[in-house]
Amino acid sequence: MWRTITLWAALGFGLAACEPVGLSGPPAPTVRLMGDVVVASPDGYCVDPVVTRPWQGFALLAACAAMTADETDVYPNAIALMTVQVGAASSAVVTGQEEDFRAFLETPQGAALLSASAIGGPIAVRQTASAANAVAVYTEDVGPPGVVGTQPEAWRLFTDIKGRLVTVSVRGLSDVPLSRAGSRALLDQMLSLLRAGNPVAGLGT
Repeated sequence: MWRTITLWAALGFGLAACEPVGLSGPPAPTVRLMGDVVVASPDGYCVDPVVTRPWQGFALLAACAAMTADETDVYPNAIALMTVQVGAASSAVVTGQEEDFRAFLETPQGAALLSASAIGGPIAVRQTASAANAVAVYTEDVGPPGVVGTQPEAWRLFTDIKGRLVTVSVRGLSDVPLSRAGSRALLDQMLSLLRAGNPVAGLGT
């Protein structure tokens, strides 16, 4: 089930199935994207070595227990599919414009932009929030899910790290959906880990 979901996620992000895998070896808790941005996983999560593409700035994080043959591995209490996408050099746009960015996401144009970049296609914006170097948006798919087996609601975060725009998404599974607060807690963990692994992230540089 999980492998099917992760492969659909890879297709949804436009990653060609014919490309070589991004990583080798067993799932690991961290990865360096674009050679510069360190991404660490919350407890119980690992970087999926099959669909992650470090030099394309893309990482998929999933429960470690779902990617190993060890039946003693324990699943985290909150199970989600998480992605990290790191933009090109000088793509940072959040710092100093947090409130404008948040307000834009609440407009029809903002929702259209989010829909164009979402796995599931058209979405409705349900909540937005902003803080220093961070803008978050909670969305709901208004059509069939682009990744079979996932719930329609998802949190997405935008932040600047080392001069690059970084986008993080958190989406629960349809069988064990996450509450809005539960998925937001995972999103906040990811932001904290990104800032810890990339100390200048809080300055947007």
